[in-house]
Amino acid sequence: MIRSGRKGRLSTAEMFPAGDPAYRVSFVTLRSGVEIRVVERGDTASPPVLLVPGWSCSVYSFRRNIPALGAAGYRAIAVDLKGHGLSHKPAGAEEYTVDALVEHLLDILDALGLDRPAMVGHSMGGSLLFHFAARYPDRVSCLALLSPVGLSGARTMWLYRLLTPRFLIPLLRRFQPRLAVRVVLARVYGKRGRCTEEDVDQYWAPTQFPESSDALRDLLHAYDWNALKHRRLDPVRIPAIGIWGSRDHLMPRGGMDLYERLIPGIELHEIADAGHVVPEETPDEVNQALVAFLRRHVTPGYIAAG
Repeated sequence: MIRSGRKGRLSTAEMFPAGDPAYRVSFVTLRSGVEIRVVERGDTASPPVLLVPGWSCSVYSFRRNIPALGAAGYRAIAVDLKGHGLSHKPAGAEEYTVDALVEHLLDILDALGLDRPAMVGHSMGGSLLFHFAARYPDRVSCLALLSPVGLSGARTMWLYRLLTPRFLIPLLRRFQPRLAVRVVLARVYGKRGRCTEEDVDQYWAPTQFPESSDALRDLLHAYDWNALKHRRLDPVRIPAIGIWGSRDHLMPRGGMDLYERLIPGIELHEIADAGHVVPEETPDEVNQALVAFLRRHVTPGYIAAG
């Protein structure tokens, strides 16, 4: 593989989807001035499904779901949130609070002309979608939460925060070994799969941008990972599905129980022996559950706003 990125990392042209003509890639400027990367597949007139990655992840985390959703008759739209992937990475903790990211999602929907899309969120993206639906219930048709964390804590979050004090930011910008990415990826898988060298390269690639470390560190510390303690969380009455792995070490024990209280009627699907990255580790089971759920709750005659 040709490596033309900084310090051995993949170049931007080699990052997923790496010029694959089956995908449509665009860069959209939001009203905030932030530019985000959008990766799509499926007919543009089909019902839209917006896919939102978690902390430190990009559209690559949905690489095994986008084709399946497109083939099932949906417009699959994955985005790099600000601070991630090839999207802009504005500085400042105020950019990465729960409230700021909720407004960021609203900007994304408006910029893409999406009225009430189905929304799929993984990890932090799952809890973020809950906050979004609580504030803007009329802007989402249904929710799919994949291994969601961030409402009642994440088991190792204290350690990540402890290891990233502000005075270490200059070091974090310069020292981002590939081995560290490999170790983290290996940790988030269960017994059903394992990460590949290509996965390590794709996840490591965005660290070539110096502002990436600042943004991810700000998000790690500014996002409220234990919102249940600090915020009033009222029930959200929107069709929803929750999918997670039985060997997910990031989710609190019984972590999906609270979603039964917060989203009455949510469908829960636990995948045996899978870890935290169920969209990547067990894509067939995730895709089957997602498509079945969408067919029950997404209006076939969807018309985009604007």
